[in-house]
Amino acid sequence: MPEAGAQAVGTSGDAGEPLRLDDVLNEAMRNNPDVQIAENEAAIAARDASLGNAGFLPELSVQARYNETISDTEQQFRGQDSEEITGARTTNTGADANLSWRVFDGLGRFATLSQLRAERRAAQERSRSATDQLLTDAALAYYRVAREQRQRTVLQEAVEVSQERLRIAELRNEVGSASDLEVRQAQVDLNADRSALLRQESALESAKADLNRVRGRRTTATNFTVDIAIDIDDTLVPEQLRQSLERTNPVLLQARSALRAAEQEHQAIRAERLPSLDASIGYGVSRTDSESGFLIQSTSYDLTYGLSLQLPIFTGFERQRRRQNAQVRIRNAELAVTDVESELLAVLTRAYAEYQNRLDVVALETENLEIATANVDIALEQFRLGDISSIELREVQEQAIRAESQLVGARFDAKQAELTLRELSGTIQTDLLPQPNTDM
Repeated sequence: MPEAGAQAVGTSGDAGEPLRLDDVLNEAMRNNPDVQIAENEAAIAARDASLGNAGFLPELSVQARYNETISDTEQQFRGQDSEEITGARTTNTGADANLSWRVFDGLGRFATLSQLRAERRAAQERSRSATDQLLTDAALAYYRVAREQRQRTVLQEAVEVSQERLRIAELRNEVGSASDLEVRQAQVDLNADRSALLRQESALESAKADLNRVRGRRTTATNFTVDIAIDIDDTLVPEQLRQSLERTNPVLLQARSALRAAEQEHQAIRAERLPSLDASIGYGVSRTDSESGFLIQSTSYDLTYGLSLQLPIFTGFERQRRRQNAQVRIRNAELAVTDVESELLAVLTRAYAEYQNRLDVVALETENLEIATANVDIALEQFRLGDISSIELREVQEQAIRAESQLVGARFDAKQAELTLRELSGTIQTDLLPQPNTDM
């Protein structure tokens, strides 16, 4: 049989170096709108989690003003004649600067800052969850193409064996040791193998189109190949996976961040019962020019400062309502954390059992393929010598095709189970993407 790793050119128009998995993953992350939206939301949450948004920083305001009044005035002073002034202008100009800062608010600012940071962490985990899901989908799309390419090679090998079988049958028919029926049967089986190969070309085209979609490429071009090797890590350990899940699974961390945010919201509401102290200082310049009246021009420079103490006594039960609602949200968040953790552990248990099963199937199918491949070589030689019939050779050939096809499918299924475990444990990004070298 031809070598298992051989690449053949079919209707897909394969050309060039095979696509690398890490290049596909990076391209998918650059072009996927869901990941970009999640990253943008995380950036917004990061900017919101600031000291200024939490109320720690003072506020400075500057104001400038200019007012002009035009008036008609009739004025009379004791012992003097009446005087009329028409169109007299009075202008007032000034500028003020005010600095205010809340000195104390019952530690509410600290709770608000912690809440904002918890919301930032939740947004970051949502972004990571979207990225993890995309990486899993992209890797599976890549390995589907690898599976279909390998399956095409299997069917090409079957066509080559059938062609050799037909050639031998025709030679035997010429010397009178085989019938026309045997030749026609060999031709029928060859046509069946060619038909299966054509159908496989269509399946390969479909898999490549799906990979283009995941990569974010708006193209119908499928003249590329991938590395057909599907390497499986058979060293995953359930306890390590569980520990990693509890530490780094983004869905679980989102739930925990939501609980933290709810707790800090409750703390911020409780802080509203305490008094708040505000300090302020301001400086202003004011100038008045008047064309009527006793005062012709006036300029003043004002420095103001002070403290303001506020103690909320009664708010129409509004604070009580908000506090009760915050307590309910805390309880709901606690329930959500428990539910998510239980669900993820159950999914992890099922996924690991599936992973172990797939590894066992791969081992079995590997052994079957070794036996079936040896049988084809032996049967083909026996057919040349006339020791077995064409039908017996075909049976051996079909067994080898099935064995190799089943092994290709089993390796893909095992890889899918492995990727599922890595996504659940929250390690798929570090496992799939090359990490920067920090060594000096």
